[in-house]
Amino acid sequence: MVKLLSAKRAKKRLKGVKLLKKAEADDRALIPETKEGKGNLSLHSFYSFSPYSPSQAAYTAYKSGLEFAGLTDHDTLSGAAEFVKACNILGMECTVGLQLRARFYEGKGRWLNSFYEKDVGFVTIRGIPSGEINALDKEIAAVRADRAARDRQMVEKFNARIKKYGISINFDKDVKPLSRYAEGGTITERHILYAFAEKLIQKFGSAEAILSFIKDALKIQVEEEYCIALSDIRSDYYAYDLVNCLKHEIRFFYIPADDLPSARSVAELAHRHGALACYSYVGETRRVYDGEETVIELEQGYLDELMKDLGETGFDAVEYSPVALTAETAERLTLLAKENGMFTLPSSDVNSPRHRMISDVGLPEELACNSRAVIGHEKSASYDISDGINTDKSKEKNPELGARLRLYSEIGKLRLRK
Repeated sequence: MVKLLSAKRAKKRLKGVKLLKKAEADDRALIPETKEGKGNLSLHSFYSFSPYSPSQAAYTAYKSGLEFAGLTDHDTLSGAAEFVKACNILGMECTVGLQLRARFYEGKGRWLNSFYEKDVGFVTIRGIPSGEINALDKEIAAVRADRAARDRQMVEKFNARIKKYGISINFDKDVKPLSRYAEGGTITERHILYAFAEKLIQKFGSAEAILSFIKDALKIQVEEEYCIALSDIRSDYYAYDLVNCLKHEIRFFYIPADDLPSARSVAELAHRHGALACYSYVGETRRVYDGEETVIELEQGYLDELMKDLGETGFDAVEYSPVALTAETAERLTLLAKENGMFTLPSSDVNSPRHRMISDVGLPEELACNSRAVIGHEKSASYDISDGINTDKSKEKNPELGARLRLYSEIGKLRLRK
């Protein structure tokens, strides 16, 4: 039955979800223990980069004991309807969104949360009402097409780098099919790396030879955890572990995007469709280049200014990973968000089998409450787009943001979905 979750057609995948849920009626020991406050809004499906179908992402989240889950693919909503149906079958609350790149601070040369291009940041549109999914997906179809054109150029650039090793990647045969592009999926830089990983497996055939090539030819310093993971070429996770190890190669073939929407236009796009605009905060990142560890300071150096700009631009929330920030940084971020009329949300991408759905301790109470509020927003706006959490109608009824968040959090718990 689990294999059905990876079937070619969504109808068959959802049938697998139904059969697995039905099996719980015969054996209650199969029912996972759900812990209040455990949730993840940033699951990815194979419509962007992930081993999971939307049904499999939902089922894996459910079996992990999540109280709620959200699907957030890059530049696409192709998996949204299936994900919602799967979560409804499983009895798990859910929400859908998508992640985009947007242009900030034109010409200032600032690092945001994108590691390969300055003045560019990842933003998320969350809590999309059910009746707006198809319309919004059509609006961003051009973004997918533009990205695919750049990806084709990036493959050519990468081929120029790796041809000396007797390796070549074909965009149409090796990369494009991985992304489900024909079904509305998005091609990402990681698809290029995955195709490269498959070429390495074909060329070298053994874990030792691949690891030697990565270290000696590509000059990548492989962390101990990856050395262990990459020692077993028979692992179901092997290609994904290779991608994680190879991700610094992106700097050699990345091509800057000159066709990105502005941050303000993304916020306007979200609100036009009754959704919420969110910014993903990182702070700083550590990279090992040619054996040297480099700390890249991202938004942390001008956080006060950024948060003010986000609020004025119309953003509703700021996301961060609770396990990646110190308590002090998280507290400062939360305070600045509130001062600028925004709230905070958890963000922890799941796009590899190695990524855990959620930490054992669950989410801090405020982040769990705010996550449920996004679900409540989506449910309310699905019935009437003017009933979203930050609409003029809602603000008039309940001016204080904290009070609205608590109200919509309670709505998020109700078994209501249009």
